[in-house]
This record gives sequence, structure tokens and C-alpha cells, in this order.
Amino acid sequence: MMLNYRQLHYFWVVAKTGSIVRACEQLNLTAQTVSGQISLLEASLGVDLFQRVGRQLEMTEAGRLALPYAEQMFQLGNDLENLLRSQPDEQQLLLRIGVADVVPKSIVYRLIAPTMNLR
Repeated sequence: MMLNYRQLHYFWVVAKTGSIVRACEQLNLTAQTVSGQISLLEASLGVDLFQRVGRQLEMTEAGRLALPYAEQMFQLGNDLENLLRSQPDEQQLLLRIGVADVVPKSIVYRLIAPTMNLR
């Protein structure tokens, strides 16, 4: 079994917000999408993560066990992203642009100069 991190993320957001409706608002997804993905996650894990009690959604024991792991995983992911984004760019890319002789070079230069470090 390979854990699907998108499905785990949906589980995590539903658990944190307390409802599928609020999770959908945060994720900009439909309730059908979020519910379906959580159902697929539950099927792949072989356990229910939530149970319906009336109109309320409550985490099962398995859901309560899974939540701290999901928390750690997504926190580590955020930490890694922040670390890598804070690193100075070590590698510069070299892009060579060829221009047909019928196009004035001064026009091309004015178009690309603001966005590139030209040599």
C-alpha cells in the first residue's frame, strides 16, 4: 500500500476544521470530492477515520491515532519548503535566444531585459 498524501491532506483539513463543509471552503473543493477522497483513504487503510453521529462528523479512534502523524508530516513539509525557499539561488540558468534578422534586436532586448539577467 502506498499512502496518498493528497487524501491524507484532505483528512487532516477535515479533522482540523471539524467539518467537511468548512474543509471544502478552505480547500476550494466540493464536498463530494473531499468525501470521496477520504473514503478512498479509509478503504486503502482498511479503517474508518470518521463516523457520522447524527449530522456531526467525529473522528474514530483510528482517526485520532492518525491525526498527530498527519500533523507532523505536513509540518515537516512546510519546514522543508521554507528552508529550501530561503536558500540563495546557487545555480543560474543560461538561456540563449535566437532572433530572426527581420526582427529588430532592440525590440527583443526591451521585451526580455526586465525579466532576465543578461550577459
